[in-house]
Amino acid sequence: MIYYVFGILSVVAILFLGYTCYLLTSKLRRKNEELNLLNDSTKQKVQINQEFISSLSQELRTPLYGIMGLTNILVNEHPELKDNKNLKSLKFSGDYLLTLINNILQVNVLESEKIITDNKSFNLRELTQNIINSFSYATENSDNTLHLDFDPEIPEMLQGKPAILSQILMNLISNALRFTKNGNIVFSVHLINKKGNSNNVSFKIKHDGNEVSKEDERSIYQEFIDIEKVKKSYLGTGLNSTIVKKLAKSLGGEMILQNNSQAGSEYAFVVDLETINPDSKGTNENVGNDKQKALIVDDNKLNLLVADKILSKENFECTTIDNGFDAIELAKNNFYDIILMDINMPKLNGIGTTKRIREFDNETPIIALTAVDVTQLNRQIMQAGLNDYILKPYDKNILLEMIHKHVQN
Repeated sequence: MIYYVFGILSVVAILFLGYTCYLLTSKLRRKNEELNLLNDSTKQKVQINQEFISSLSQELRTPLYGIMGLTNILVNEHPELKDNKNLKSLKFSGDYLLTLINNILQVNVLESEKIITDNKSFNLRELTQNIINSFSYATENSDNTLHLDFDPEIPEMLQGKPAILSQILMNLISNALRFTKNGNIVFSVHLINKKGNSNNVSFKIKHDGNEVSKEDERSIYQEFIDIEKVKKSYLGTGLNSTIVKKLAKSLGGEMILQNNSQAGSEYAFVVDLETINPDSKGTNENVGNDKQKALIVDDNKLNLLVADKILSKENFECTTIDNGFDAIELAKNNFYDIILMDINMPKLNGIGTTKRIREFDNETPIIALTAVDVTQLNRQIMQAGLNDYILKPYDKNILLEMIHKHVQN
């Protein structure tokens, strides 16, 4: 009898355990389904956010391109306005706004874990001086002083990624200005060592003035900082370490932070830059007296004006058109040394226009001028037959160097 009762209890216990396991399994299955749904929803939201950021950056870049382009035209055509405070203020605002837009874009790029850019030749002294000039108005209206110390041993022309380098340096300098009151910001560029064509260059931004607290130092390396502190800061949000470290990594460089409560802080960025052959510089010295012909395609009249002004001063005869269909007919019936193609145009975009041009012309270099995040368009741009691309707003010298590289080839 005892064995019989024990057997029944054992069966009941087994059934109870089995039922309990069934309930737990069902609950875990439901939780797993809920997590999968949540994961899918999160991925969808991230994708929507990425698309929104890309679209927003494009909308911001297009008018900014016009503002910065016209500002540079005013400076070039009216040298007497070079020291005009209002014009300097406009240029500074444009340059700084571009850096902020680039920062927003890089948040988007971080999701894809890649930054796609091409190496270009550039004048490092000119690049650093332009950055200093862009902050000159900010220092004129404060008690801070910004100094540039440039090592004369650094070669004039180097190979690298000037757009990303500029973004890193502008972040560092704006951060130094943010945490300095009644002090000095010293921006030094030194050649550490040189091996063959490789130049190991350090960019240091040292600032003093008010002591940099541990709290402020931590905020430099946070994704988000206190909004009330931001409102009190002259230049806004300061340095976002994830973005800058990602940019530094894309250049093969290293970021270093040193803090001394008595002497201020020093931010150092070290990177290798290649020396290029002076004979390979993108210049128009071999163009001669014959004008070269350029077709500029953009649906924005202001953008056409800016590009026309830039190239007309470089011995180019420019034809401007505001749509892809007419651009195809012009390319079919005329010879051009170079075609500058806007990507985002109504009815027929730049990629579609280029594909149709390539049906009858595989020789003429076509450069994409785009405000769209090129990390999303890189494959489409290359498949369409475009030879190169440059992101608006672009540096005039970089554009000219790119044009002459393709025209000379």
